[in-house]
This record gives sequence, C-alpha cells and structure tokens, in this order.
Amino acid sequence: MSLSTRIRFGCAILVCLLVFFSGPSRPNAASPADTEALPQDALRNSSSPYLRAASEGPIRWQPWTGATFALARRLKRPMLIDVGAIWCHWCHVMDETTYANPEVARILNHEYVPVKVDADERPDIDAFYQTAAARLTGASGWPLTCFATPEGTLLYAAGYLPPRPRAGASETSAMIPVLQRIAASYRRDPSGVQRDAAALARRMSAEARPPSGPGDATVLRREIIGSLARSYDPEAGGFGGGSGPRFYDFPAIRLAIAYGFFHHNSYREMAVESLEKIARGGVFDQLGGGFHRYSTDSSWRVPHFEKMAYDQAMALIAYSEAYEMTRDSHLLSTIAAIRSYVNQTLLDPDTHAFFADQDADAFKGDDGTYYTWTIAEVEKALPPDFARAAIIYYGMADDPAIAPDGRIVLRRPFSDRELAKRMGIWTASAKAIQVRARGPLVNEREKRRAPPVHRVIMTDRNALMVSGYLAASDATGDRISRQAALAALDFLASNLRDGRGAFYHVWSNGRGLVAGIVADQVYMLDALLDAYQATGDERWLREARLLADTILGRFRTPAGLLANRIADPGQEPPGAQSVYDQPMPSVQGAAASAMRTLAEITSDRRYSQAAESLLAAAARIAPPVAGPSMGTLGLALEEASDGGATVAIVGNPKDPRTQSLAATALATYRPGKTVVYIDPSKSRGAPLPEAAKAMYEAAADRKAPLAFVCAAKACSKPLARSDELRRVLDDFQVTELAQSLALPSSESATTSP
Repeated sequence: MSLSTRIRFGCAILVCLLVFFSGPSRPNAASPADTEALPQDALRNSSSPYLRAASEGPIRWQPWTGATFALARRLKRPMLIDVGAIWCHWCHVMDETTYANPEVARILNHEYVPVKVDADERPDIDAFYQTAAARLTGASGWPLTCFATPEGTLLYAAGYLPPRPRAGASETSAMIPVLQRIAASYRRDPSGVQRDAAALARRMSAEARPPSGPGDATVLRREIIGSLARSYDPEAGGFGGGSGPRFYDFPAIRLAIAYGFFHHNSYREMAVESLEKIARGGVFDQLGGGFHRYSTDSSWRVPHFEKMAYDQAMALIAYSEAYEMTRDSHLLSTIAAIRSYVNQTLLDPDTHAFFADQDADAFKGDDGTYYTWTIAEVEKALPPDFARAAIIYYGMADDPAIAPDGRIVLRRPFSDRELAKRMGIWTASAKAIQVRARGPLVNEREKRRAPPVHRVIMTDRNALMVSGYLAASDATGDRISRQAALAALDFLASNLRDGRGAFYHVWSNGRGLVAGIVADQVYMLDALLDAYQATGDERWLREARLLADTILGRFRTPAGLLANRIADPGQEPPGAQSVYDQPMPSVQGAAASAMRTLAEITSDRRYSQAAESLLAAAARIAPPVAGPSMGTLGLALEEASDGGATVAIVGNPKDPRTQSLAATALATYRPGKTVVYIDPSKSRGAPLPEAAKAMYEAAADRKAPLAFVCAAKACSKPLARSDELRRVLDDFQVTELAQSLALPSSESATTSP
C-alpha cells in the first residue's frame, strides 16, 4: 500500500486521551546516537531557499520523501511536519524563536523525525494538511505545525507555538510540553496510538464526506449567488464579513458583476463598491501599489504585509472586468497601480516571467515597517501644507490604522471632496495637493530597506498573472501589458514542459525542478485561451488543445473530479481538488470554465462534455451550505447558464478595421464571452458558427471585416462598426425573465433570498 493511501485525518480528542491525560512526561534517556540517526544537512541542496535556510539551524530537518517516512517507521518515531513559506512572517518568527531553542532542537532530533515543507513548492501537501487541521481545530494557516504518526496520520495541529507556555496559558499552547507528551505517549504504546488514530480518522473522514447523490448544478448556482446577498458587508465591502481576518474574495466579486449584468443591478453595485472600498484600505499599498496578503481586521485597515503574485493577478482580472462594465476612473487608477507594482518588483527582466511573491519583513524582527509611517516622518518629508493634507488624506489623524509595531498604515478613508471639505479648499486644489505630496513620500520610502522578493518562477502564479495582464490590456487598450503577458507565456510554454504534455510547478536555475500539479495545468489552459482571444494567434489555440487533452487524460478521476497526480504518486496526499477558492481559484470551477471556452472556439463536443462533467461532479461533492468562497465555481455555473456568447471576428487580421472590431470585442464586458477569429483567406482556424456562416455568405460585402455575436442558437446580423458591436454585446440574447433566479430585487439585495 502506498504512502498516499495511508495518510488519514486524526482528531484532537485522540491527543487529549492518549497524551495530555497520561500523567507527567519524563525526558527520554536517549543516547547521542539517536540524533545521528537523522541525516544531517538533508535540505542543504533543496531547490527551495526556504528549506535551504532551515538546514542552517540546529534541527535536522528532513525533506518530504518516501525515504523520510520509511526512516520514521524504522526508528519508530512520531513526526513533526512544519509547513511554511519564505514570505510568511510568523514562519520566520517561529524559526528564530521556537526552532532555534536548544531544548526544542534536542527533543526533535532525539525523539521525532522533523519534516520541513515549503507550501509554495508543494501546495498539494499544504492543502491536504490545511484541510485536515481545519477539521481538527477549526483553524488553519501558516506556519502549520502538524504532529503525525510515521504513516502521516495527523495527531494534532497548531499554528505558531512558542517554546514554553506564556504566563497563565495551557501546556497545549507551547512547543516543548506538546513535544514531550506526544513523544512519551508514542514511546509507551506506538501501535495503540496508530491503531486508535486510524480508526478515529476513518470515522472523521466518513463524517466529512458530503452526502452522495446526483447533485443539482442549478440549485448550487442559486445557493452560491444567494450567499453573496446574505454575506455582503455594506460598511466595509466584500462578502463573508466577520470580525477578521479577511481575505480577498475577487472570484465572488466577479460572480456578482456577472450576475448583475444579466439580472439584478444591485449585485453589480455590491461588487463595484467592494472593489473601491478594498482599494482605499490599508491592505492596498497606497504609495507603491499592489495588495498585501490579507487584512488582520474586518475593515481592510491593517494587513499582513506580504504581497503575493496570485493576489495581484486575481485583482487585475476583477478590477478590469469592473472597469469594462462601469468605465469608473477610480478602478482604472487601481489597475494602473497594480501593474506598476508588478512591473517594478515582480517582473523578471531576464526571463520576462513573474516572481512568486515579496516578503513582509525587510530584516530580522521586522513586520512591515517598510510600508508604515509616523506623523513625524511625514512632517519631516513634506512642507507643512502638504504634510497636513497627506496626514488627513491617508487617515493618519482620525482613527488611524495601527500596525503591530505601533506605526501607522496608510489608507484612504476620504474622497477628494471630503478632503477638500476638511481642509476648507476647493476639491481640485485638494486633489492637486495630495498628488504632489505622494512623490516625496515615495522617494523617502525608497531610502528604506525593502523586503526581499522570492525570485522563483512558478507556473500557477505566472499563468494567473498572464490572464490578469491580458484582462487589463483588453479593458484599457494597454499594449505594453499585452506584450508583457505574451512574453511570460512564451517563456512558460518554451521552458516548463515536462515531456509528457504537462507543465512543471517550479522553474529555477535553468530547468524545471518540481513536478506540476493540476492547478498549474488548469491556470495555464486559461492563460493560453486568453492569449488566443487577445491575439488570434493559432499557436496559443494549439497549445491549449494539447494541454486540455493532458488535463483530461492525466488529472481527471473517473468521478469527473480533478486530482493532483504528480511525478511520484507515492509521496503526495490524495484527494480531488476543492470547490473552494483557497487562496487561488478553485481548480474544478476554473477548469469547467476553460473547457467551455475551448468548446466554443473549436466546436469540439468533447470539451463541452468535459465542462458539463466537471460542473456536475462539483455539484455532487459541494457542501450542503454554499458560500462566497465558492466564487469561481459559481462563476462557471453562471456562465454556463446565462453566458456563452461567441464573438466571431471575420477578416484579414492585418486590416485595421478587423483590429478595431477585435479590440471592441475584448474591451466590452459580457460574462462568458468568447472571441474567435476567422481569416477568410485561410481554410484553417476556428469554425464560424452555423447561423453566422449563412449570414456571412449572404452578406453584400464580404471583403469588409465583419463581426457576429452568437448566443444559444441565434446570431446577430453582420456588424461592420465597433459601436454596433458594443451595443449588441450589451443587449443580445439577455434573458432576465426566462432564467432569472428567485433572488432579491435591487432594493433588497442584502437580504436572504
């Protein structure tokens, strides 16, 4: 039996019974040879800088391999599996405090097999244990500290653990007492611990399994959309509020925009208001652009300061779609600020691909001071009038957002009009003052030591960024963004193939180093289809078909779910991809949407059948209560129900009139829109829809470029002008009454349906 089939969930109750009620533990009388049983410097040559750094400490960390698990079984030791990342602030804190503690190191080296996992390099392992930890404790995150049997069965999970309990805290809140008691329990009766853990794990797994049944995609769509109305936060914006922390829900916002287009305008209003409020919060870097990882509070005021490439990519898509819908200049400014940050910080000038993330800490013990300010620092950097305006504009004087170190996080609580009112000047003057104040603050900040960038190329992040840049280019007409996206995509397609049609997950030092998982393939499929629609280049369509066939052949289970199947199936946790967005888009939902798009472009029924199968399978495994964290899946369901419009551009691709029609098709918002290109002088390429084919053959002037909008089984008349195409895309085959759900009206959108 492989390792992957033996990894199961444990239960905190098990730890309580076998460990914490077993009486006081005694130090193990282990010999120095016990430490030598663990290979030294096992991570020194790792491809991960996070793991290489860990090898320099006193703990003999081991890699996640079959050999490591075999070593644990041979030594009859429990395991400590630490999952973290190079950008994670509290992971650094735990390395510098807990794992640097001599007593912690002694216990781990003598009585455990300690395993270090890079969550970025192995998101499949991370996702498995995050899910297990959430079921055990109700919480997850990084660092993730897992205590397990030699088979990988989870016994207990925690986040950050200091070496010893703080005053008044329980022993379960600190590393040393937990290590001692689990080790003592395992020494007394290792077989009993494993037997009871496996039995309880089976019961936990059965309880967590959703009820079997055919599933109903229509009902699931209704539930997901309804959850947006129920969970909308009218004060701070966003969905699924609570007391914090809060993560971005860009897929849910995209779903709200889509549903608002076809049905209730109030959903569009919720989405746009959310985007504007989030961008004015402390989670957005008001000086340098880009989103921090998440908000520590419920109002987007104080962030955790890491910046992830996938957040920037998902934000670009959401803000670009909202801008296409509204042409709101504030949304355009946010798009420009995100691109500026990514261009300057995450874009690799050598490969033209995108780096993975930027750390929060610029130095040991830091926590985001690069981004935070004091009033005295602002007053020193600016003349008095400009300093006064900046202090008000960035929310430093009135209820400031205070970071953990006591410094102030910049945000924008006031509009230009509100700033002018507070200062007693004209709105235009207030805007000019704050614009002129920003430059000196940026210059002053650039003198500080910036947090380091994780200079590694990851397929999933890059594919999302390609889609984000293309979305921004489509919406704004920015050709530089398009060129950047296509250059990155060309690098991925040319360098990260694994020889079997799939893509590696990590590229470094001139080669692919970590086998790809299904997320890499699905996001790449999306990026390739986006590139074809943006350019009409048949290369990207050919690549997309090859990759789609690889996904369906290598990563789909008989039940229609997508599962991770990487190079060594004996060394990764099993399981189908979640229907949730956590933190990147649901692979199941993204794949369904991509397969539907590919079917529209190629008229190949295999891909439409695959899309239907993926959505049906998702409906079968979806939990009884859907929520905003299922936004990507909800969007795929919405596009399948209400979307599906195909825009066929017929004409010589070099003709400026053809290019104008294509640019209009790309820049006009319509959910589920697919753009295909037909060059009448060529026999190959995307087929023209049957209804449009008849109209084209009957057209009086077939020499002029034409566009057709087709939805369901009907097509518009031939369109020769961009303004006509834009109008038809807005209006054609919109069926508010026929397919409307029983959801709130625009006057009551925040109530339950």
